[in-house]
Amino acid sequence: MAELITIKLLAIAMLGGILPALVWLWFWHRQDRECPEPKGLVMISFLAGMAIVFFVLPVQKLTVALLPAISELVDILTIKLSLVPPSADVLKNFLLASSEEIGKYLTVFLIAFHSKYFDEPIDAVIYLITAALGFTAMENVLYLLKDLTQSGGLETILNGNLRFLGATILHTVSSAFVGIALAFSFSASRFIKSIVITIGLLVAILLHTHFNLSIIEAYGTINILSVFSQYWAVIIGIIILIGIIKYINTRKQTCSI
Repeated sequence: MAELITIKLLAIAMLGGILPALVWLWFWHRQDRECPEPKGLVMISFLAGMAIVFFVLPVQKLTVALLPAISELVDILTIKLSLVPPSADVLKNFLLASSEEIGKYLTVFLIAFHSKYFDEPIDAVIYLITAALGFTAMENVLYLLKDLTQSGGLETILNGNLRFLGATILHTVSSAFVGIALAFSFSASRFIKSIVITIGLLVAILLHTHFNLSIIEAYGTINILSVFSQYWAVIIGIIILIGIIKYINTRKQTCSI
């Protein structure tokens, strides 16, 4: 009986975690419908985004274990630079966000960026969002599975809805910024592109850190939704930027499929 319940809970968690991410995936790939990416590479990027969670988690556990030593080193460096040392919470969330954002970027870098289908600026945004949605899907599965085994049906549904609104938007926004940075430097030299991507990653990490700290400080559903709404507004900006990227590339657009 226990085994059957475990399989049932796992199936519910997989459905609840992955299905919303697939809906978002469909929405974002509609932005590239004029020259769509091959479905196989898209699916590989999505699955790789799910898999990278299991590489990021050990890194995050190690980061938390080493946090006192890291914090001491950061304090020494900031004091020498006449800066205000960050609090333990800020430093912790910054490092955890860094591991996730870098992990998502490396996933796409290894899988999609060297493909012959990576041939137009908008592809950078699409593939990074795809990997981000895969990452979110697996995170949601793990959270839902934990809630289902420890809490109950109603609480799990509520938590799942909040994660659908919050975590999915967060990962989409943060990875989209990296993709947009790469898209606007698509034809630049490797040196310039490296600088722009580094800035994009830093912005993504700061957005991620801000979101996590804001959620920690928010009390009640209204305050949490208020935090979410800020990132919904950013989503609108991202859609506008995607439109600009596509417009700039219209005259020289070609498809490899």
